[in-house]
Amino acid sequence: MNMSDTKTLRQKNRDKILAAFMEHELCTKNQLALATGLSLATVSSILNELLKSSEVLFEDMENPISKEIMPYYYLNNDFSRFLSISINKEYRRVHLIYRVYNLSDEVIYSDEVIKKIVKINDIYDIINIVNSKFDNIKVIGVSVPGIINDGKVTSTGLINFNDIELYSLLKNKYSQKIVLGNDVNTAAIGFYLTEKNYENVCLLYQPGEGYGGVGTVINGQLITGKTNCAGEIQYLPLSNEDQLKLLQTPHGTIELLSKIVVCLTAIVNPEIVAISCTNLEKASDLDETLESMVPAKYLPKIKKVTNLNDYILVGLQFICKEVLKNNFINKK
Repeated sequence: MNMSDTKTLRQKNRDKILAAFMEHELCTKNQLALATGLSLATVSSILNELLKSSEVLFEDMENPISKEIMPYYYLNNDFSRFLSISINKEYRRVHLIYRVYNLSDEVIYSDEVIKKIVKINDIYDIINIVNSKFDNIKVIGVSVPGIINDGKVTSTGLINFNDIELYSLLKNKYSQKIVLGNDVNTAAIGFYLTEKNYENVCLLYQPGEGYGGVGTVINGQLITGKTNCAGEIQYLPLSNEDQLKLLQTPHGTIELLSKIVVCLTAIVNPEIVAISCTNLEKASDLDETLESMVPAKYLPKIKKVTNLNDYILVGLQFICKEVLKNNFINKK
């Protein structure tokens, strides 16, 4: 075995230990050896490196079984951080909201930029600002409206921000792991994580003008489809003219939202549908129309939500953390 092979093996062993910490908050040396299959000597050697770099910390605690005082090791939550950027159009303004999280899911930095027109340089500026403040950003997540297929963003509804090879642009410029997500899909993940009583959820985002989208989580699994087109409302069997025309009146908005909910009920039968729509005053406004179309016993619970960006950022942060965890696990 040459020196290069030895270095690669040590890195793999290091990643095994970090992956174990991602699964278990506190570990003794023996527990790490058991979880990774590494020898106690190897675990001790790598732990010394991680302690020296402050990537791992320890605390002397009592073993609940032996009552012996021994060191318990844990990840330094501030050693690895994640940047989540939400790009969301609200009427004639584009909001770029970004947050930095640590491994404990705490928000340690947050800000917002509002633009008439968003450009790729606006995303670069945010990343550059965050990288100048924090030297340990491991993953960058960006949520955008539209369809994301093979790293290319289309159908965004944003001026000068269509047909962009967003993944390649970011990957070629920055050293961090890059993850992209559709805004409504990431919001659906955030809603699913927040509403812990439901396993099958849909989140419907319908702007006051233009086409909406649906994110669906079934049994904890996000449904995206073959080309990430699942949930694109503009392709439902309603004419485009009908969709946009219905949005012009309160009654028409209720009709459009009800038709979408009925489609979701027939196809995935969710327990709950969260609706983010400024034209909808309250969730119960849909009751009469829905019950005229589908028996009440088959209908999901309807919940109106207003904090879409909060759900987007929670979902995106979760995805970023999973990317880092899987990066360690896949190197085993």
